[in-house]
Amino acid sequence: MKVRVLIFGTGPNAEKLKRCLKQDAEIVAYADNDSLKWNTVREGKRVIAPQDILNEQFDFVVAAVTRYEDVVRQLTALGVPEEKIAAPLAFDHAEYEIFRAFFHIEELIYLEVNQKLEALGTYVSSLEYELAAKIRDQKIRYPKILPAESAVLEIVKNHKSMSRFGDGEFDLMLGRNNCFQGCSAALAGRLQEVLKSSLENHIVAIPDAYGYFENRTQEFISCFRNHLKDGRREQEYGMIDMEKEYYDSFITRPYKDYVDKAAAGSRFALLKTVWQGRDLTIVEGRKTRLGVGNDLFEGARSRMRILGPERDAFLKYEQIMEAVLKTDPGRLVLIAMGPTATVLAYDLAKMGYQALDIGHIDIEYEWYLRGLSRMTAIEGKYVSEVPGGNNVPEQIADESYNREITDIIE
Repeated sequence: MKVRVLIFGTGPNAEKLKRCLKQDAEIVAYADNDSLKWNTVREGKRVIAPQDILNEQFDFVVAAVTRYEDVVRQLTALGVPEEKIAAPLAFDHAEYEIFRAFFHIEELIYLEVNQKLEALGTYVSSLEYELAAKIRDQKIRYPKILPAESAVLEIVKNHKSMSRFGDGEFDLMLGRNNCFQGCSAALAGRLQEVLKSSLENHIVAIPDAYGYFENRTQEFISCFRNHLKDGRREQEYGMIDMEKEYYDSFITRPYKDYVDKAAAGSRFALLKTVWQGRDLTIVEGRKTRLGVGNDLFEGARSRMRILGPERDAFLKYEQIMEAVLKTDPGRLVLIAMGPTATVLAYDLAKMGYQALDIGHIDIEYEWYLRGLSRMTAIEGKYVSEVPGGNNVPEQIADESYNREITDIIE
């Protein structure tokens, strides 16, 4: 027995839904709100006025328009029983068992996917203009983040210290552990203090990852999109001083995360001017070994090293600070010690030292020298982000490196 269907609407959606009908479904007529179409014929079927629908013999009236809610209300007001009204463009899967009598459900699902893809395409094509308008009207907020080159200028010309924040530091402030440090209320409080600090001789760097990802790898983009989802952006905005000028914390990530890596050499050359001709105090984890086996610090006049734990260094914060304070304040302090470096650089700046949290600069340089495009373990150096990267020897046979070690905090 054929299912008799009356289609409400004569536009493109009517044609799409007609192709989804089973062969044993019979179209008895079309209806339309456009009076110019009344009493015309569409593919051998009459087009009638809505008020004439009840004069037809049908099993279902199919709302074949995008604004199907309005049509459903209209049909109900005309006296069409609710159980005889079908709105397939609602894509309500709970109704599919009823629709199965006259529609190919697979075709409806295909239509649903295409409708959503078309809507998404429309949204994307308009998105950049909508966002630009919101930015112009200051309806979208971004932290103020100056480029890495500006940070280098402040460090070299104005002798400023620098603390850096990455996703790991924000995680700790929100009570989450990371690969360098377990969370604690004390550390979270210190990080929040540094994030909003305003020392004259100190700058704060945060990730330039809150807006447009220009020249960034898909891995980088996916990482920070995931990092900021589920309300995390709003949480971080609540901690950031939106009136303060920050600098890009990826100053120490000049290679791996860029699509076009051609400028990496000049970025590293600029960074090397920071310690050119300076006496360095390197504060690092026991297995970090900054500059060992490469020429990253060849321009420095001298180097001495203070070694601390490769993980949970904040538990030894007082001992590390005490060791640094034994050194000449005229030396440039370079710190690679996870979140501990963020706080230590700030505290040392308050005491008159120039101290820089330089993060993963050495590992980035190793990847650059090797032409690697993926994070890779480096023999003899602790690389927390790479599986197996923490399996490195306790000691290495490098006499010049061993002579530079002046203190070890266990």
